[in-house]
Amino acid sequence: MYKGCQKDYVGATVTATNVINVLTGNGQAMEGIGNGKVLKSGPNDNVFFFYSDHGTVGEVEIPVGGPLYASKFNAALQLMHSRNMYNKMVVYIESCESGSMFNNLLPPNINVYATSASSPTESSWGCYCPPQDKVNGKSIGSCLGDLYSVNWMEDTDKFGPARTLQDQFVQVAKLTDMSKVMQWGDITWTNMTVGSFQGEGKAFPAEAVREYSGAEPLHYSPDELRSMSAVSTYDIPMHLAYYKYLRHDGQNLAEAHQMLSELTDELTMRLKTDRAFMSLSSKLGGDLAHEVLMGRNRAPVNWECINIAKQAYRIHCGEFTDYARKYVRVLNNICLLPGMSISSIEASLASVCSA
Repeated sequence: MYKGCQKDYVGATVTATNVINVLTGNGQAMEGIGNGKVLKSGPNDNVFFFYSDHGTVGEVEIPVGGPLYASKFNAALQLMHSRNMYNKMVVYIESCESGSMFNNLLPPNINVYATSASSPTESSWGCYCPPQDKVNGKSIGSCLGDLYSVNWMEDTDKFGPARTLQDQFVQVAKLTDMSKVMQWGDITWTNMTVGSFQGEGKAFPAEAVREYSGAEPLHYSPDELRSMSAVSTYDIPMHLAYYKYLRHDGQNLAEAHQMLSELTDELTMRLKTDRAFMSLSSKLGGDLAHEVLMGRNRAPVNWECINIAKQAYRIHCGEFTDYARKYVRVLNNICLLPGMSISSIEASLASVCSA
């Protein structure tokens, strides 16, 4: 994957703070970090930003350190606008609940157009997951992409730089049938071409992609295959552990038992997490328990309360896993209950998890 590619920032240099510094052109802050490159665009430049990772209400995860919060990301976009760092800017974000990165936050008057892989309240989906995870006949043992991301990239490959942003959105929204792809910000100039932002490459049709990769002819269309292989992001670790065990040849029982143990650990963690948040909702929600657990995220997001609650969970319940992130919405709903205190949440988590 990396051969021949220039990597400006990898590993420990990829933090939320550094992402903001790069976007806002803060070269002084990036001295001695990675290769120090920052965005040096001006009022005549178009900027394209794509990001993919785990996410939850109002945040996307970053490889190192804390997440990139929606509030800080949108503040950075507004700072870029005030500094005339772009003519037009396009943002694509792939994560669970990625719509919450823009919902009620991205102004329509700063020349930023954004799309998200999902609405503010739902999971995004991986694709080309096992058993459709083969490259040149070899099973990779991972989901090879994300449904929304693969769809927009393959759309660009297929139609080339003349494709309009609006046509790409319509097609990607149609093909990403497991979550609701959404538009945000300024949608008055989506008749501009993707080539104005993603680069002036050539169209690379699906047939050529398959020939280039050495893939065998498909019995299903690429669109059908992507949807057939889609797995909710929260379920991918369980899905991969299951297929890893399923594909084992059974000749080495110790290896097979280790794989089965990994699958069992994943299932146990999910049960423990579900039960913890069910109990917490029941304990603190009272008559609103079901709404707290199953209802949509309430506004506004109380980040101070959520972060303290997440830390309390780590202390009393264990790691705040990627699977647990699906319940950040529940923590926020609890934080916003009338008369709720952070100390009550901490004490309840201690009680729930000790039980």
